[in-house]
Amino acid sequence: MQSSTTERSARAEWNYNPELPIGNNPLFEWPLRPRNIARYYRDYWLTLSEVSIFLMLAIVGYGLHQQHLFADAQFTVGDAGQIYLRNLGLTLLVAGGFHLLLFRQKSQGTTQKYVAQFGHKGGARFTLGNQLYDNMFWSLVSGVGVWSLYEVALLWRLASDTDQILRFVDNPALFIAILFGTGIWIAFHFYWVHRLLHVGVFYKYVHSLHHRNVNIGPWSGISMHPVEHCLYFSSMLIHLVIPSHPMHIMFHGYMLALSAIFGHTGFHALVVKNKDRLALGHFHHQLHHRYFECNYGSVDFPLDVWFGTFHDGTSAARRRLKSRLGPR
Repeated sequence: MQSSTTERSARAEWNYNPELPIGNNPLFEWPLRPRNIARYYRDYWLTLSEVSIFLMLAIVGYGLHQQHLFADAQFTVGDAGQIYLRNLGLTLLVAGGFHLLLFRQKSQGTTQKYVAQFGHKGGARFTLGNQLYDNMFWSLVSGVGVWSLYEVALLWRLASDTDQILRFVDNPALFIAILFGTGIWIAFHFYWVHRLLHVGVFYKYVHSLHHRNVNIGPWSGISMHPVEHCLYFSSMLIHLVIPSHPMHIMFHGYMLALSAIFGHTGFHALVVKNKDRLALGHFHHQLHHRYFECNYGSVDFPLDVWFGTFHDGTSAARRRLKSRLGPR
């Protein structure tokens, strides 16, 4: 009876929602359930997923472009420019591709779209008077710029002293563990940065720019104030204190920038010929854009559960949120 009530409530609120309540990474549940953990990470790494795509991009990108930097131990302005152009091209391809396919051509209509509407009609709240242009401007000018600066600085450091590089053949277990832990670290870092951005002056002058997008789309993923970009991409600085390979740094950048684009498409999956081909939206974060004061992190690391800010998508969670916030 409770499940039926929850489903009816969700249908009234969303055009589409995944099975509720949503969960978190089973690695942090007790007692541990090895089968659930194996299934979670199988879907994370061993299927066609955003993570497996980003790993492939990092491997190919390193092989085609970055490898010579660490053979010659030289890093030039031209190399920095190539990194920026590569990141710019990937952002245009991923965000622009999803926007063209799902929002302009509407290839799957509203199938598995969380909210039936496509973007905001009024433009007064947006830079340049238009949601799409606003999001493209902040994503491409500030977002790609800050992301590329962090990557350039970290890769320049490794190119300057190649003895710092962690190579797979030297320590395969540590090499894989760093890849494995990247999502967990990003989730941990993002939670605390995001909570800070919801405090007073930070929200008013910085984070509110991103939250103009109540009804999100792929270009809103890294549409942020430059200060927020500096904070958001600063999780990459972990590579200053842990042994890393250039591929780890590239993968980390994709997990921040491109994953945010995937997560803000507003669609749960890419549907082709009536089959789910690729998971897209992060419903956990969609709930944050709807309710603001919940789900500051991600499902990879359950800080929202531990600090009482988790919204699992159910009507009971909505009531708990209202009770926690009190009258406004």
